[in-house]
Amino acid sequence: MRPHAQGFTLVEIMISIAILAMGLVSLYTAQGNSLRASGTAERTEVAAMLAREKMTEKMMEIEEGMEKGAFPEDKVEETGEFERPFEEYRWEYTVRKVEIPIAGGEGGEGDDGGESDPRASENNQAPASAQANVAKIVSKKIAESVREINIRVIWEELGEEQSIKVTSHVSQL
Repeated sequence: MRPHAQGFTLVEIMISIAILAMGLVSLYTAQGNSLRASGTAERTEVAAMLAREKMTEKMMEIEEGMEKGAFPEDKVEETGEFERPFEEYRWEYTVRKVEIPIAGGEGGEGDDGGESDPRASENNQAPASAQANVAKIVSKKIAESVREINIRVIWEELGEEQSIKVTSHVSQL
């Protein structure tokens, strides 16, 4: 009789190698995802820094212009690219009027047919038409004196366009 053989069979070794391979593939995938997320975070952080820098630059230009009596025009649009080492990023700059929509729509004066709100006098409130006129005046004044400044930084990542947007407002007193 032969003594009992010690060691592993070929099947046991193949099963062990298969388990090891699955574990290594999982680790490799997790590492790849981690590196991809780290790269995305770094590019987003760089884009945010570039957006803040460009916003500061544009706000300084606006303040210098306002000291000379100029106020940003409505519908200003500019685009550009950043210098080395950030040449893969580009920027868009827009200025627009801040327009506040008026509740109840954009009707003209006298929308209520000249009739006053009968409850207005008993509640010590102005008639609806007067409130609407005040709202229109306030909305018009805000549109004339407030501008929304937007900086958008754009870059390509994994074949897709990514962007970050920074918004600020400036008002003329």
